[in-house]
Amino acid sequence: MVQVYVEPISRRHYAPYFSVAFLYRPFCIIASLIIAFSIALTSGGLWVKTHTYVTQPSVRFKYDMLLVFETTNGPGTERVWSTFDSVNYLMGNKLAPVDISASEQDVNSDGKVDLIDIKAVVRGVGDVNGVKALLAFDYSLGGRVDLVMNSMAYAAHSSPLAGSGLYVDGYLRLDQRDAIPAGFTRHDYNYSVFPFAEHGEAKGDTRHASTLRLPVVLNQYNFRNESTYLDAKTPVWESGNSPDFTFQARVRIPTSQQVLYRPTTLEIWKFAWVQILAIYIIFWWIFTKFEYVVFHHRIVDTRVVSDLQAKSHRF
Repeated sequence: MVQVYVEPISRRHYAPYFSVAFLYRPFCIIASLIIAFSIALTSGGLWVKTHTYVTQPSVRFKYDMLLVFETTNGPGTERVWSTFDSVNYLMGNKLAPVDISASEQDVNSDGKVDLIDIKAVVRGVGDVNGVKALLAFDYSLGGRVDLVMNSMAYAAHSSPLAGSGLYVDGYLRLDQRDAIPAGFTRHDYNYSVFPFAEHGEAKGDTRHASTLRLPVVLNQYNFRNESTYLDAKTPVWESGNSPDFTFQARVRIPTSQQVLYRPTTLEIWKFAWVQILAIYIIFWWIFTKFEYVVFHHRIVDTRVVSDLQAKSHRF
């Protein structure tokens, strides 16, 4: 003989509405949810206040910059050049003649710039022993957060020896004081990083160009919640006496920039529900085992109907 079919046999328990037996299962469901919520809440991490994700920012060079060349003749003899006519006019005889060239490269052909090469050659500046450079960029993020802003890279180096060139190579990294809110486009800093550029450019207008002092510019920039900095750990100083000086900067755009953001309410509930559900399943399984004990041993009053009882058939 072989088994050809299995028919389950059950014992069915019946009870009136709102009796103890009737309310046992709703009680187990509610108790499991309360316990699961309590454990998830007290163990921490239930409500995710901040989260991170990785993306490659979109960066373009704005061709706005400020260069300061310090000479060996001492303080007050530095030479300055910028892309702003009002600033250059204010400098007078301190203005340095500079030739600027820049190029952008998309190395992996993904539609985003990966490298930005900037070269500045100053003529007849004399012996230079220090350089400070402020470079402006258009910076935007996509994905979990939408961010559009103007950002800056600051490079500086000095040497006791006169030099003929400085080469810096580093990543343009994002710096955040607080998480970026998700769910809308943030453009709070979509204006020039140079304070004097906000008032327009008119040659001879020096009313606001006087704020070009580097401490003023950097202080205002560093108060921002989102900013960028040039992570150049190995600057190369080329020593030598030369009437010309060459400043070169290679700005690399990180392909895996970590961004800290504040998730939306829907995303917070999504992560919270996953934790609660995982704990709820465990306690619901435990309560179902107790349910067998409660009904099998008749701890609560029910009317039991068994499939083994003979049923009367009417023909």
